[in-house]
Amino acid sequence: MLYRSYLIGGILILVLFATAQYRGWSVFGASEAKSPPGTTRGVYHK
Repeated sequence: MLYRSYLIGGILILVLFATAQYRGWSVFGASEAKSPPGTTRGVYHK
């Protein structure tokens, strides 16, 4: 009984991660720069 619940829970977690990977979801938000290439956006770039 406990084995079956662990198996179902593991499969659900794998499906959730696969869906997040497919749709491009991220835990930390958007990490890529949205500015066009060649432009520098930052405090320390002068």
